Amino acid sequence: MKTYDKGIQVIVVVLFAFIIFYSLVHQVLCLKFPYPLEYREGVVQLWVNNFINDQSLYPKIQQTPPYLHNPYTPLYYMITGFFQRIMPDAYIFLAGRILSFLSMLLSCFFIFKISCLKSKKIAGLLASALFFCSPVVINYGCLEIVDMMALCFGLAGIYLALKKGTSGMIFSGIMCACSILVKPVFILPFISILVSNGFSRDNKKKYFLATSAGCLIIAFSVLFYRYRLDIFNHLIILNRLPLSFSHFMNVFANIGIRHTFLFCALCVFIGLMKDKNDPVYWYCIFSPITLLFSAKIGSEANYFLEVIALSAISSGIIFATVNTSMKKIVLIACIAQIFLFLPFKPAPVFTKTYGQELPATISSEPTNILKEAGDMIIGELMSVFDPVLSEDIGWLISAKKEVIIEPYQFSQLAKYGRWNDTYIVEMIKEKQFNLILMSTENYEGSGEKFTKNMLESIKENYSVKRIIGNTYILEPMFWADNNKNW
Repeated sequence: MKTYDKGIQVIVVVLFAFIIFYSLVHQVLCLKFPYPLEYREGVVQLWVNNFINDQSLYPKIQQTPPYLHNPYTPLYYMITGFFQRIMPDAYIFLAGRILSFLSMLLSCFFIFKISCLKSKKIAGLLASALFFCSPVVINYGCLEIVDMMALCFGLAGIYLALKKGTSGMIFSGIMCACSILVKPVFILPFISILVSNGFSRDNKKKYFLATSAGCLIIAFSVLFYRYRLDIFNHLIILNRLPLSFSHFMNVFANIGIRHTFLFCALCVFIGLMKDKNDPVYWYCIFSPITLLFSAKIGSEANYFLEVIALSAISSGIIFATVNTSMKKIVLIACIAQIFLFLPFKPAPVFTKTYGQELPATISSEPTNILKEAGDMIIGELMSVFDPVLSEDIGWLISAKKEVIIEPYQFSQLAKYGRWNDTYIVEMIKEKQFNLILMSTENYEGSGEKFTKNMLESIKENYSVKRIIGNTYILEPMFWADNNKNW
């Protein structure tokens, strides 16, 4: 039996080592890739650039371009902007990606420390390894998005609250305030500590509320003083897209199938713990609330990061505290979960259609072929004057082009009657855009990055100049106007 147990442990270690190696290789490739890897990278970098250039972070929404929406509070832009000033211009996304990667590593550290405070070191090691190996964490741990930094601040706040003491409560309040100031939906660490303090007789709990509330009041007072109602429009009005149950189920199914045993561990942990003085317990209780945000149109797997972190903590503590007979079952469940984490995915299938200069591939790894495609796209953008329209504004930022509109957000607002696309449609009809970039999905009409009116006008007034991988590059059909003159 001892040989059998050691064999299982060796399998666990080998599987973890393989995924960790794969993760690090993937993240290194992403860090040095010079072009956008995900739509939101361009959105975030736009506001980082605005902060660096002393431009408004929450500009007025007007009837004429530019149509831009800032969905987040400003702390991430400030931190990233500070580091970007010392980065090479050629790698415009590097500062944000490095900060996300460091935030992921620090999140692993705080998961380890929280688990150790609740149980043994083996709990911390297992919990941090499970979190690090999650495919969602691997993906978002090297992209310039705000979520990983917000999670890091939130976990730091929870860890410091567990340490108690006056200084622990003070710094916990600061960390939770920072989490909210990076992304407001990461408010659950603050609420969890506040609720747990309500059941505690420790007088030091008042320091947490005073510090966190003080930081938030000062920060939002400054923001409202500077931007007035514009910040309200960006953070509340334009962010208020409808909830879709079908969208939620689609996202949940894709994430849940890869985290089945991990999510089950969270449910078991909630049922076993029941410690009302513990912020981790309340954080686990409230964590499903974050899943509701994933029902918002346009949301993605990043809304599951908190649940994945708490599920990893739950798994580690359960493994470290169950008796010997149950430990084997938990270990087998752990192996099953690691198998679900393995980077099984179809090998890149290269297909090349007529006129396509580089084959499209279902692989999203930042390979040489994606780099070559990016070089071609940037070359096209650099060959024309502004304005240019692109569904992914990251390409415009990479080429230092003016951003007229953030297409996806405003297309969704138009879909629900909260924005009028008439002005942009007229610009398209008048062929004011010297180039238009869009993906195969959207050009064929199955995407949602452009409104129906915009897409129809594009196809009527622009022709395909080049097809580079999955990107269509369109140019104005001036030849059609010349034929009319004849």
